[in-house]
Amino acid sequence: MKMIILKIKKKKIKIQKKMKATESFPPFEEPIVSLFENIYSTEPIREISLSKFLHTRKFKEQVEDYRKSTDEKLRKKIKGNLMCITPSGIFSQRQELGLIKHTGLLCIDIDFKDNPKWDLNKAKHIIGEHCPSLYYGGLSLSGKGIFLIFRISNPEYHKQHFEALAYLMSEKFDLQVDKGVKSPVSLRVASYDENPYYNPTPVTFPNTMETDKKSGQVIRIVAEKNQICERVKKAVSIIQAKKIDITRQYQNWFRIGCALAHEFGEEGRYWFHKISRVYNHYNEPDCDLQYNKCLKYSKEDGVTIRTFFYLCKSFGIECR
Repeated sequence: MKMIILKIKKKKIKIQKKMKATESFPPFEEPIVSLFENIYSTEPIREISLSKFLHTRKFKEQVEDYRKSTDEKLRKKIKGNLMCITPSGIFSQRQELGLIKHTGLLCIDIDFKDNPKWDLNKAKHIIGEHCPSLYYGGLSLSGKGIFLIFRISNPEYHKQHFEALAYLMSEKFDLQVDKGVKSPVSLRVASYDENPYYNPTPVTFPNTMETDKKSGQVIRIVAEKNQICERVKKAVSIIQAKKIDITRQYQNWFRIGCALAHEFGEEGRYWFHKISRVYNHYNEPDCDLQYNKCLKYSKEDGVTIRTFFYLCKSFGIECR
């Protein structure tokens, strides 16, 4: 893939040249989302085409009145009467558990107050030109910010995609994203933009990134996660092929379970059973009960996936 150099604020930035949407990407279907009567609604009134909602001129007059007014009471009233959508999906109610179908889209907000040196009206087009995953970019209700809707590859990792996009905006464009709207159920209130960025055939944004819930620091990117999965697979295949029982001591068995639970959650149960089956007295129900305990304590005793790899190495199992 060719690379181009883009100068932004005297910084040289490498960005992938825009790819054709037909290059190894699944077809992009017109997104359907939930429509809410206003920002206070907890249940949707119906479903609507996302493109239709974004491009309608129906709310133009109200939006312009909102932007012109300095009366906070009037602005609050206008905003409270505008319809809203959930760009990331169709919901039965306004909570994450109410998700019926994810659109494969993710919306981020960028405010002028956090990015005073940028002309955000131009920024949406600059970003769109160099980020083929951008589906739509438009002015927010206030006109003092923009919202960007990206197509993502794995909706189940919605929040991890959000972190990766926020990182991309910061590192590549020196733009700070509002971190308070990362949930898939976040509402997008009606707005109007005379000159939005629109790409009806966006490619998928593949990157994900995990952050520490307390510090906000990046702790894992998708490449690392995939690498860890491959190392676990390799270790388990060696354990099974050579019938190496690394669970003979109860303490080791428990620590292995906690390490897998810490890294994979419920999905780690599969690997825990495969490792435990080498034990002569393996019992499936007992193994399940043990993993249930590990899920409970996995984040309390400092055990991580490194613990599993360390134990493997102590038994002569190299899985790099």
